[in-house]
Amino acid sequence: MWTCPKCQQKFVNTNQWHSCGQNTTENFLSGKTETSLELYHCLIEAFKKIGDFELHPAKTRIALNNKMRFASINRLGKDFLDGHLVFTEKFRNSLCFHKIDEVTKTSYVHHFKLYSKSDLTNELKGYMRMAYQAGARK
Repeated sequence: MWTCPKCQQKFVNTNQWHSCGQNTTENFLSGKTETSLELYHCLIEAFKKIGDFELHPAKTRIALNNKMRFASINRLGKDFLDGHLVFTEKFRNSLCFHKIDEVTKTSYVHHFKLYSKSDLTNELKGYMRMAYQAGARK
Protein backbone atom coordinates (compact mmCIF):
# COMPACT_ATOMS: atom_id res chain seq x y z
CA MET A 1 0.00 0.00 0.00
CA TRP A 2 1.13 3.52 -0.81
CA THR A 3 0.00 6.42 1.39
CA CYS A 4 -0.18 9.89 -0.11
CA PRO A 5 2.12 12.11 1.95
CA LYS A 6 -0.22 15.12 1.56
CA CYS A 7 -3.68 13.72 2.33
CA GLN A 8 -2.84 10.34 3.93
CA GLN A 9 -5.16 8.39 1.59
CA LYS A 10 -4.03 4.81 0.94
CA PHE A 11 -3.73 3.28 -2.54
CA VAL A 12 -2.62 0.01 -4.07
CA ASN A 13 -0.48 1.78 -6.67
CA THR A 14 2.42 4.07 -5.83
CA ASN A 15 1.75 7.69 -6.82
CA GLN A 16 -1.88 6.83 -7.67
CA TRP A 17 -3.66 9.83 -9.22
CA HIS A 18 -6.34 11.29 -6.96
CA SER A 19 -7.81 14.61 -5.93
CA CYS A 20 -5.72 15.35 -2.90
CA GLY A 21 -7.83 17.23 -0.41
CA GLN A 22 -8.76 17.46 3.22
CA ASN A 23 -12.35 16.32 2.79
CA THR A 24 -14.32 14.82 5.65
CA THR A 25 -17.29 12.52 6.02
CA GLU A 26 -18.91 15.15 8.22
CA ASN A 27 -18.71 17.74 5.42
CA PHE A 28 -20.21 15.28 2.93
CA LEU A 29 -23.10 14.50 5.31
CA SER A 30 -23.67 18.10 6.38
CA GLY A 31 -27.11 19.47 5.53
CA LYS A 32 -28.51 16.14 4.30
CA THR A 33 -32.07 15.08 5.06
CA GLU A 34 -33.01 12.61 7.77
CA THR A 35 -34.11 10.16 5.05
CA SER A 36 -30.83 10.25 3.15
CA LEU A 37 -28.76 10.04 6.36
CA GLU A 38 -30.77 7.00 7.44
CA LEU A 39 -30.03 5.33 4.09
CA TYR A 40 -26.33 6.22 4.43
CA HIS A 41 -26.06 4.69 7.91
CA CYS A 42 -28.03 1.61 6.85
CA LEU A 43 -25.67 1.00 3.91
CA ILE A 44 -22.55 1.55 6.02
CA GLU A 45 -23.83 -0.87 8.69
CA ALA A 46 -24.55 -3.50 6.03
CA PHE A 47 -20.96 -3.17 4.75
CA LYS A 48 -19.60 -3.41 8.32
CA LYS A 49 -21.28 -6.82 8.60
CA ILE A 50 -19.27 -7.92 5.55
CA GLY A 51 -15.84 -6.81 6.72
CA ASP A 52 -13.45 -4.04 7.69
CA PHE A 53 -12.95 -1.05 5.41
CA GLU A 54 -11.93 2.59 5.49
CA LEU A 55 -13.97 5.56 4.36
CA HIS A 56 -12.22 7.86 1.89
CA PRO A 57 -14.20 11.08 1.64
CA ALA A 58 -13.67 13.20 -1.46
CA LYS A 59 -15.31 16.46 -2.45
CA THR A 60 -18.11 14.73 -4.37
CA ARG A 61 -18.39 11.28 -2.76
CA ILE A 62 -17.27 8.85 -0.08
CA ALA A 63 -15.39 5.79 -1.29
CA LEU A 64 -15.13 2.54 0.66
CA ASN A 65 -11.69 0.96 0.60
CA ASN A 66 -9.99 -2.18 1.85
CA LYS A 67 -7.01 -2.94 -0.41
CA MET A 68 -8.64 -0.92 -3.18
CA ARG A 69 -11.83 1.11 -3.57
CA PHE A 70 -14.72 -1.28 -4.04
CA ALA A 71 -17.77 0.94 -3.53
CA SER A 72 -18.79 4.55 -3.34
CA ILE A 73 -21.61 6.69 -2.06
CA ASN A 74 -21.86 9.27 -4.80
CA ARG A 75 -24.79 11.39 -3.71
CA LEU A 76 -27.29 11.80 -0.94
CA GLY A 77 -30.41 13.35 -2.41
CA LYS A 78 -33.48 14.56 -0.58
CA ASP A 79 -34.97 11.07 -0.44
CA PHE A 80 -32.36 8.71 -1.91
CA LEU A 81 -28.79 7.45 -1.86
CA ASP A 82 -26.91 7.04 -5.13
CA GLY A 83 -23.95 4.67 -5.02
CA HIS A 84 -21.89 2.22 -6.99
CA LEU A 85 -20.01 -1.06 -6.66
CA VAL A 86 -16.87 -1.99 -8.60
CA PHE A 87 -16.45 -5.40 -10.27
CA THR A 88 -14.16 -7.11 -12.74
CA GLU A 89 -17.14 -8.24 -14.83
CA LYS A 90 -20.56 -6.94 -15.87
CA PHE A 91 -23.74 -8.12 -14.15
CA ARG A 92 -26.32 -7.06 -16.73
CA ASN A 93 -29.18 -9.32 -15.62
CA SER A 94 -29.73 -7.71 -12.23
CA LEU A 95 -32.45 -5.22 -11.39
CA CYS A 96 -30.18 -3.86 -8.64
CA PHE A 97 -28.25 -1.72 -11.10
CA HIS A 98 -29.62 1.05 -13.31
CA LYS A 99 -26.33 1.74 -15.12
CA ILE A 100 -22.99 0.00 -15.75
CA ASP A 101 -19.87 1.94 -16.77
CA GLU A 102 -16.88 0.20 -18.33
CA VAL A 103 -13.83 1.90 -16.85
CA THR A 104 -11.31 -0.57 -18.30
CA LYS A 105 -11.59 -4.02 -19.84
CA THR A 106 -11.48 -5.45 -16.31
CA SER A 107 -13.20 -2.75 -14.25
CA TYR A 108 -16.94 -2.12 -14.29
CA VAL A 109 -18.83 0.38 -12.12
CA HIS A 110 -22.37 -0.76 -11.29
CA HIS A 111 -24.67 2.09 -10.17
CA PHE A 112 -27.56 1.60 -7.74
CA LYS A 113 -30.06 3.80 -5.87
CA LEU A 114 -31.69 3.31 -2.51
CA TYR A 115 -34.99 5.03 -1.76
CA SER A 116 -35.78 3.02 1.36
CA LYS A 117 -34.11 0.47 3.62
CA SER A 118 -36.10 -2.24 1.86
CA ASP A 119 -34.12 -1.50 -1.34
CA LEU A 120 -31.13 -3.03 0.42
CA THR A 121 -32.24 -6.49 -0.70
CA ASN A 122 -30.50 -9.83 -0.20
CA GLU A 123 -29.51 -9.71 -3.87
CA LEU A 124 -27.85 -6.30 -3.47
CA LYS A 125 -26.15 -7.47 -0.25
CA GLY A 126 -24.76 -10.41 -2.22
CA TYR A 127 -23.28 -8.01 -4.77
CA MET A 128 -21.91 -5.90 -1.92
CA ARG A 129 -20.07 -8.97 -0.59
CA MET A 130 -18.69 -9.66 -4.08
CA ALA A 131 -17.50 -6.05 -4.46
CA TYR A 132 -15.88 -6.22 -1.02
CA GLN A 133 -14.02 -9.39 -2.05
CA ALA A 134 -12.90 -7.72 -5.29
CA GLY A 135 -11.64 -4.78 -3.24
CA ALA A 136 -9.71 -7.20 -1.08
CA ARG A 137 -8.15 -8.59 -4.27
CA LYS A 138 -9.60 -12.06 -3.68
